[in-house]
Amino acid sequence: MSINHTSSDYFYLNYLQAFIPEILTSDGQIIQGHLVTDELVTNQQSKQPDSSQGRQLDWWRIRPKYRTTFSVTAKLFWQDNLLKLKIPTIPDYLLDNFRSNSFWYFNALETKTYQLRFILNTDIRETYVSGYNINQEAIERQTSSDILATPWVNLRLVQPLSTDSSAIEVDNLKFKLEKPSSVLWTTPPMEIGAKTDVHLGIHVTNNTSTAFRFYQTGSFEIILIDNYGKNINFVSDIIRLQLSHNPKYYLVKPGEHTFFDLKGMVFWNDEQLQLAIPNKSCNYFTGKEAFYYFHNLKIGYSYHLQLIYHVSELRAKRLQENSIETVWNGWIAMPLVEFCFIEP
Repeated sequence: MSINHTSSDYFYLNYLQAFIPEILTSDGQIIQGHLVTDELVTNQQSKQPDSSQGRQLDWWRIRPKYRTTFSVTAKLFWQDNLLKLKIPTIPDYLLDNFRSNSFWYFNALETKTYQLRFILNTDIRETYVSGYNINQEAIERQTSSDILATPWVNLRLVQPLSTDSSAIEVDNLKFKLEKPSSVLWTTPPMEIGAKTDVHLGIHVTNNTSTAFRFYQTGSFEIILIDNYGKNINFVSDIIRLQLSHNPKYYLVKPGEHTFFDLKGMVFWNDEQLQLAIPNKSCNYFTGKEAFYYFHNLKIGYSYHLQLIYHVSELRAKRLQENSIETVWNGWIAMPLVEFCFIEP
């Protein structure tokens, strides 16, 4: 989410709950969100020291004449045979600085198409907007012209193919995950230059009547989840995206297929076990391929890895200017890869 603030004054977002998600069904019905928290937050709670309060407000101070970007990592999962979506109340990069145990839950979702947007909560009092209140005010918000909200985006939930759990199909485009044949990954010797290759990638088959372009530069995201279900932060090479200098693309004609090669490697560095996956961008200093690095991994622990291919509609339009073929845009999250490191 990007806020392009063009006025000359600052404005603030609620640091306990800056973004309020809304989900609609394809026929315009609201899916009620439930705010779940381990701690009850009320207006009567004890005040924090002024210095802490000032720092928190500074995180949410939106600068004038400036674009501010936030990211939120949502989780889609099954629980008690129900498909649920979990969205944190504060953006990702603040989680280490300000602990939040509060999330929006959307329950009993189905494999359908929804619409999603976020409302900016500019009420900076120490309070949460309840799930009840947000739904009571939904009609007023939808008809109001002065609310601050993101545009609606389509959210389509699909299941893996019944004949192949490593593949999903969207609009006659088939995305198939290539992954290691075993869930047990053998670590290399603890020696300089020793590594174990990790075979990863995505096969794309075009079963439509239209030729599509797929771009690799800046189009892949890697998510690694640890033994306790938490995302592992990565370190990346310094990169630059040169979209105006003929970035590499894959032209997939009707009936043809291509392969996005994301072969990674496992190695030791300073006695830490690391996993490196290419992000298909250019290293700013060397001109070589850049990587995502996941540090301090553990032998015997279970991990889940997910490959995501995404090209925004805006980026597709820019790329389309130099292309006669249709540039595919969308966000494809592949099935999770489960693995565990073992000693050789």
